[in-house]
Amino acid sequence: MALMKSNRNEYIFTENGFIYLFDKLSSDSLKKFWRCKYKRECKARVHTGIDSLEVLKRINEHTHDSEAAKVEAMVGINRLKNRAAETMEPTSTVINECISGLSEAAKGAISSSQALKKVVRRKRKEIQASPNAPQDLLTLEIPDSFKVYSPSTGLTEPFLLDDSGPGVDRILIFGRNRSLDILYNSKVWYCDGTFKIAPAIFSQVFVILAEALGGVHPLIYALLPNKQEKTYTHLFKMLNQLKPGLNPTSISCDFEQAILKSIKTEYPNTEIYGCLYHFSKNVYKKLCDLGIVSNYRNNSDFSIFVKMVVALTFIPINDIDLAIESLSGYLPDELQPLLDWFEDNYVGRINRNRRGRRLPLFPPNIWSMYNRVLNGKNRTNNHAEAANRRLNMEMGVNHPSLWSFITCLQKVQSGRDFYYSQLEAGNSPPKKLKKYINVDKRIDVIFILL
Repeated sequence: MALMKSNRNEYIFTENGFIYLFDKLSSDSLKKFWRCKYKRECKARVHTGIDSLEVLKRINEHTHDSEAAKVEAMVGINRLKNRAAETMEPTSTVINECISGLSEAAKGAISSSQALKKVVRRKRKEIQASPNAPQDLLTLEIPDSFKVYSPSTGLTEPFLLDDSGPGVDRILIFGRNRSLDILYNSKVWYCDGTFKIAPAIFSQVFVILAEALGGVHPLIYALLPNKQEKTYTHLFKMLNQLKPGLNPTSISCDFEQAILKSIKTEYPNTEIYGCLYHFSKNVYKKLCDLGIVSNYRNNSDFSIFVKMVVALTFIPINDIDLAIESLSGYLPDELQPLLDWFEDNYVGRINRNRRGRRLPLFPPNIWSMYNRVLNGKNRTNNHAEAANRRLNMEMGVNHPSLWSFITCLQKVQSGRDFYYSQLEAGNSPPKKLKKYINVDKRIDVIFILL
């Protein structure tokens, strides 16, 4: 049982050695109707679900024998086309990889190796025939085929959800209308930007994820021209116009002032959570700036002192002043600048009159893990980090053309849809890795002892 496209770009469904061509959707758009490839001689038909290959109904028997070898060969050639499009492997490698598992009968159904070479060349020529790469955001024009997404055979829907229009500050938002619905119904969001796979005329790909059905799902992909506060604010305004009433309870993101300020502007009642992983990275960067990172790497006692600074994130907010004072008298002299940096940026330096503190860049309510641990909330933004790593891997190259980026994003969306459908069907999300479970247990024990 397989689904593929013919050389004429028609959808083909194969089952039990028989070949069917897509005919039409049912009147309620819940089923697909397929007819036998030999429609003049054979009146056999099947009906399948809209999002699956399950046969719901059969009409008429076939008047000819099945063609198992031919079908197997078709599946192999379809695999060949996909590999040719997705990799730049030599033609011979692509062919060998795709036919090595075929039966002798299926290999015999393929006309010749020269025909396979032509298939590879033709497919790669199609890929290269994409529109010329846009030179700037002012003159960018997006063809209609890159604005839509096909969730299933015979159906298309908008994929470019919004375009801020020609200009140096242009923003493109990709996703599904269903993604906006999930975002609307979720109260917990995660945001993260990635730069490696941003098309050349954009600065970054900004991904918004949300919790739903026990998992965390990438929903919105925005191409942004820069990392400025006004750009993030414009993005959130565009989302609010696309789906009025968006009102997350919390948003987890990086320690980036521009993002934090824009979230406060557009979602003033939303809790903003900084990521423990990113905070730890900031500490590491400061060690590099201070020229003492080698001590951290090579001296286990020294590294424990550094981790004590990171552990301040688990102290109740009301006890932070006392914790800093105690730690200041305990840390070695070379780590005092690190503690000063933490106090200046994450707590606020004590005023000269000793009355209160200056306003820090990142107030404790953003980075404190104490209440998050007590309430069983995530300490990191790793869901977003992992989603961006997968996206980087699926793109396969750094800074692809805009057209390659959108084409790959459409394929990625198909995989995300499948995973979400699995959860809707009642399947459980992947279990947490054992090492993270053990970390959670150790933290829980410490909190019980406090």
